[in-house]
Amino acid sequence: MKKLFYKITKKYWNILSYEHAKKNNFTVQNGVFKNLKINKNISWGRGDIASKIYGFYENKIQKKLKELKKPILIDIGAADGFFAIGCLHSKLSKYCYAFEQNETSRLALHKTAELNNVANQISIMGKVDNQIFLSSLPDDLDLSMAVILCDIEGEEYNFFSETILKKLQKCNLIIEIHTEETNSKEADLIKSVKKYFNVNIILDNNKDMSAVSTLHNLNDIDRNLISCEGRSYIGKWLHLSPK
Repeated sequence: MKKLFYKITKKYWNILSYEHAKKNNFTVQNGVFKNLKINKNISWGRGDIASKIYGFYENKIQKKLKELKKPILIDIGAADGFFAIGCLHSKLSKYCYAFEQNETSRLALHKTAELNNVANQISIMGKVDNQIFLSSLPDDLDLSMAVILCDIEGEEYNFFSETILKKLQKCNLIIEIHTEETNSKEADLIKSVKKYFNVNIILDNNKDMSAVSTLHNLNDIDRNLISCEGRSYIGKWLHLSPK
């Protein structure tokens, strides 16, 4: 019975979220990426689109990128470009190198860049691993001027070897952590990154709705579903900064 209610709730969440996106013409209304246009042909997560529209989606990461404001964004696992295009549109970064293995998402990312008139400020590439990552970037790129944003669904434990961490130690990195059964991989990664970076753990636990007056008259269930990102566990990132 519990699984059935969960399935029904998730279906309602998707419908509600999309309705709010349509009502706002698929344009971000609040937060760091305000006025960003979102591609209607969503390739990644229809349910969380309302949280993007109202500025809730991974908002601590949005704020951290604004705080860092590096001219170069390197987005590994860019999906359909919410962060890649959001940073360019909001002038947090001047250029983005985006890596995304899914072809449908790459097409959506290109469309989102066109919608926001930043297509000439982004290079969109396919799947990348730690063997070819640096060679995929310009030889003269100053990594101290870059921030790397990484969301690769658990592959972070394979990607960030000590070899690549050592080469990246001049730049800022924001790595989304994906839960695995024993947490041993997470512990090993944290042990490795501490050799080269200052480490700050970011937990996504703050959905302040006080400034979003549009939602104040909604019932508690709808309001909380709108801010929901559909996670199985609390969002967690490592922010690595140069020592």
